[in-house]
Amino acid sequence: MQWLSVCSLLVLLSVLSRSQAQNQICTIFTEAKEDGFKSLILVGLAQNLPDSTLGDLVPLIAEALAMGVKCCSDTPPEDCERDVADLFQSAVCSSETLVEKNDLKMCCEKTAAERTHCFVDHKAKIPRDLSLKAELPAADQCEDFKKDHKAFVGRFIFKFSKSNPMLPPHVVLAIAKGYGKVLTTCCGEAEAQTCFDTKKATFQHAVAKRVAELKSLCIVHKKYGDRVVKAKKLVQYSQKMPQASFQEMGGMVDKIVATVAPCCSGDMVTCMKERKTLVDEVCADESVLSRAAGLSACCKEDAVHRGSCVEAMKPDPKPDGLSEHYDVHADIAAVCQTFTKTPDLAMGKLVYEISVRHPESSQQVILRFAKEAEQALLQCCDMEDHAECVKTALAGSDVDKKITDETDYYKKMCAAEAAVSDDSFEKSMMVYYTRIMPQASFDQLHMVSETVHDVLHACCKDEPGHFVLPCAEEKLTDAIDATCDDYDPSSINPHIAHCCNQSYSMRRHCILAIQPDTEFTPPELDASSFHMGPELCTKDSKDLLLSGKKLLYGVVRHKTTITEDHLKTISTKYHTMKEKCCAAEDQAACFTEEAPKLVSESAELVKV
Repeated sequence: MQWLSVCSLLVLLSVLSRSQAQNQICTIFTEAKEDGFKSLILVGLAQNLPDSTLGDLVPLIAEALAMGVKCCSDTPPEDCERDVADLFQSAVCSSETLVEKNDLKMCCEKTAAERTHCFVDHKAKIPRDLSLKAELPAADQCEDFKKDHKAFVGRFIFKFSKSNPMLPPHVVLAIAKGYGKVLTTCCGEAEAQTCFDTKKATFQHAVAKRVAELKSLCIVHKKYGDRVVKAKKLVQYSQKMPQASFQEMGGMVDKIVATVAPCCSGDMVTCMKERKTLVDEVCADESVLSRAAGLSACCKEDAVHRGSCVEAMKPDPKPDGLSEHYDVHADIAAVCQTFTKTPDLAMGKLVYEISVRHPESSQQVILRFAKEAEQALLQCCDMEDHAECVKTALAGSDVDKKITDETDYYKKMCAAEAAVSDDSFEKSMMVYYTRIMPQASFDQLHMVSETVHDVLHACCKDEPGHFVLPCAEEKLTDAIDATCDDYDPSSINPHIAHCCNQSYSMRRHCILAIQPDTEFTPPELDASSFHMGPELCTKDSKDLLLSGKKLLYGVVRHKTTITEDHLKTISTKYHTMKEKCCAAEDQAACFTEEAPKLVSESAELVKV
């Protein structure tokens, strides 16, 4: 059984050896160091064996540690060079208890690649939970944390890994590290609970953001393939490392794209081997490191965390002498020559040149311009007067203007969000999205309106002005990706289905262009559609917001073109009723009498 825990590393790591002939376990043990080694093993075991307890895994981790030492000895066992995935699966399948406990009998009846695919599919079906539920108040968590920091973090890794089996291990460990920082900060303060509640909410948001980014990338890869993923990553990393040349960036992006398919499928062996190759080669390139300060700093991190550091790093300063704007027309002859022979290379160069100059842009704005430029080159490059043809074709398309216009749009959204209360803005988003997709359920539209509010609130606060565009559009696009993937768009309405099938960079613009759906036939509007009673007298702001959104959802569905004035009238009547009945001696009787009146008056306004 000792190999069970050693080989759980298949699901792990950004520290796996490139060469199958190497002593993999020793490579891992040496690079991750003892604590990192144990943490990575714990992630792999917990993600693959979610019905096992932490107590089941502790002895296996201890055995793995002992084997790590043996593999790094002068006479390592032969198994140190065997394929890690095969070893892991064989070890699991040799234990009837583990097979039964984790429902792996069907997988263990298979062999070779079929068995690996079965293990991956099994892991993909494990339910996920990002909630980070706190079982103990801050004071008790602090006591446990101070008593044994490593044991506390280990328990967190175990629980979070079980609930999130498809997250890459480096992401799980980065999240665990972040949670440890929250406790380190708050446990030293007098008001530990207040500190914990505040910082945990911020931390939870950061976790949700990172997971949304990963989920979106996988959705984009599944729907649009390597080409769009490569374009996205070329923009992202050219913005982060403008000192790197196009050739250097192209090689780096190719390696990044190679990790996407295995990482999204749950094949963490291949995923982490590819990540290891990528990070090793990038961090070994002294020429790039000497020019890319952010990358250089990340490469000094330990092997477990440097990949996450690279993903999170901020843009480096632009190189001296770089022009402020990129003019595609300046060398159109060479551009067309390259485009005619190798279109993707020409488009990659164009995307790179724009991206290094515009870290303040979103990926989507640059890709929208690139799509227009590609159409112009397709139309013009075979023509004798290709230069004039391209100028004409792109006459109304200026990337700098696109960036400015989109930035201004989000600044206006930020101003609108700041001008009203959080609840009012979220309700306005509920009204907007109910108008264009009244067929969607309340839960769907509640989630969409909440997400839009959260994105704008975070980006307007954290990235004011200059960088609000990449922050907001990236996150909103992630949300659109998830919505189009989680629900059948055709079950909502043909407009949403059409937008979900648009090109990647155009989906958000397509949705913004949808007009209120006037063809939807709603159910009758009557008092039974709403439940308004003494529960509205609660002081819980979330419950009150939910109730207000339900009323708006019900009313707007019945007339998607209802005016803002009529909505204000209904809202005012709702608050008047609430104040009256919450002050009444018999609240229930008051609501029973007043709620139907409100619904009836709302129904009359809907008819206008």
